[in-house]
Amino acid sequence: MGLIDLKINQDVEIFSSFYEINQQQVPKVGSVSLEEFINLIQISNISYGFIRKGICLGFVICLRENTNYQSINYKFFQKRHKKFFYIDRIAIANKFKSSGIGSNLYNKLLSIKHEFNIPICAEVNIDPPNEFSINFHRKHGFSKITESTIKEGYSVVYMEID
Repeated sequence: MGLIDLKINQDVEIFSSFYEINQQQVPKVGSVSLEEFINLIQISNISYGFIRKGICLGFVICLRENTNYQSINYKFFQKRHKKFFYIDRIAIANKFKSSGIGSNLYNKLLSIKHEFNIPICAEVNIDPPNEFSINFHRKHGFSKITESTIKEGYSVVYMEID
């Protein structure tokens, strides 16, 4: 099957499988309830999942500017740009890390970025550390903007590609 648009494919079973991947990757991505996860997909502008042989392998959820989203990290980019794509989360099942799925998802985002000619923004944890994700973003052309301590034990690096 490959890449699917989660905004179109409203299958609760598929959402549940991607949700399990999200929770498997905590604290690299934020923990949310299944209801919050489904809501994120519903308010997103771009949400893709990757499925192979009926197995959900990974996903990415992105929001545009002026979305009703209360994330501190999203608001950082909202203040910085009039137009942007914000990667709220990307997660790949442990068993399929370094298999090219994340790059496949990001290549799709980069093709959309070129179509709209606006920056793609993301934050990556530095406390707790997520060096793998920082290197992944650098590999795909993201540059560091700044760092921020959100609360004790939780700091991020803001990155973007324009």
